[in-house]
Amino acid sequence: MPLYKEISPICYDEELRAVFKLSKNRVSIPSIIMGEKLNIETSINNGNERVNNYKIIVSSPLRIKPKCEVFTKCGGCALQHLVYQQQLLLKDEVIKKLFSNMINANTKVYPIMGMNNPYHYRNKSQVVFKYKNGKNISGFYEEGTHEVINFDNCYLQNELSNKIFKTIKELIIKMHISIYDEDKKTGIIRHILIKTAKNSEALVVIITGSSFFPGKNNFVKALTSRHPEIKSIIHNINGRSSSAVLGNEEEVIYGKGYIIDDLLGYKFKITSKSFYQINHLQTEVMYQKVIDFAKISSQDVVLDAYCGVGTIGILASKYAKKVIGVELVNDAVDNARYNAQLNKIKNISFFCQDASNFIINMARRKEKIDVVIMDPPRSGSTNEFLQSVLLLHPSRIVYVSCNPYTLVNDLKVLLNDYQIEIVQPVDMFPETYHIETITLLGLKEPKK
Repeated sequence: MPLYKEISPICYDEELRAVFKLSKNRVSIPSIIMGEKLNIETSINNGNERVNNYKIIVSSPLRIKPKCEVFTKCGGCALQHLVYQQQLLLKDEVIKKLFSNMINANTKVYPIMGMNNPYHYRNKSQVVFKYKNGKNISGFYEEGTHEVINFDNCYLQNELSNKIFKTIKELIIKMHISIYDEDKKTGIIRHILIKTAKNSEALVVIITGSSFFPGKNNFVKALTSRHPEIKSIIHNINGRSSSAVLGNEEEVIYGKGYIIDDLLGYKFKITSKSFYQINHLQTEVMYQKVIDFAKISSQDVVLDAYCGVGTIGILASKYAKKVIGVELVNDAVDNARYNAQLNKIKNISFFCQDASNFIINMARRKEKIDVVIMDPPRSGSTNEFLQSVLLLHPSRIVYVSCNPYTLVNDLKVLLNDYQIEIVQPVDMFPETYHIETITLLGLKEPKK
């Protein structure tokens, strides 16, 4: 039998969903704010109580109407129901709680750096296409499913991307281009990926299920005539049965195959597969803080670990004697070297190697590194890498993280030798639960 009760959340989980304590267990419900009261219907299944339905009976004054009409289905912007200043305060609380047992009285924990306009900030956008109920639809996958949520305007994607997506959708219908069917392995258009630069140049990647793409030239001509901002178009082929958007095979069908972005006065090449921060305004804010915190002098040797296409290392090169970038992905290293040449940087070198092995070999050769800047993936660094950093014994470490939970776990490995001097969260992903964090670590004073 269903059970009915009134209940309020007790805390938030790691994805900032409200957590409720039931009689048998705890559950998380998205889009609920602390202080709200719900009337819920639950049932018991295999000893666990689950929520079947709920209704908000006491609403928070911090709740606002989401701009997006598919907000409750998509899950891509989980905090759009909450006033932006409260989003920032909520993220500040997450950081303070996570770092509470790791800092001392001298540690500076700064408030999160937010945006003036927390919408239309994404410079990388991708949508999936599907033929459903006799219609071509495009959008994102519904949270936790493989069902496509149809939409024409995303409030996180920049407005140029939204316009290009809408035109592509119109041209697909007008030119009778078929949509790829994952089950039957038939049809053409599978995904569209768009990347944009600061100067509003756009790179469009058309992902198809096979190399077969009749009418491709006419499609490109029609699209570029409508959007002269498009400087390059790539045809990428992905016939795999997986969640990966891009395949390994691709050809440039318009332009040079890349666009150039401007970041803090430096130029960077953006390709279909290169990793690049998705929020341009906040990337400039964050990278400037990284450089400020590192306090690089003209005699310092800087190691940029997980360097990607070389953004942070190239920015640091202006102040350093020498910069060394290490990255495991070969394409990223090729782009990093190109970016160094593009910016006429002479005091930087990039190596395609495992960062842990690279650093261990540096330590064996007794090479000196003054500053380590690291920006690992969301899963965090590895114990091997962190131990190898300790061997190098740099005077300062700047750790840039997109996941504060893996960040604090990694920092525990370093805290015997280092102390946390600065913690600076940055809101790189407004309207979502994600938090970017810069942490500055300095060597501890030797005990007397």
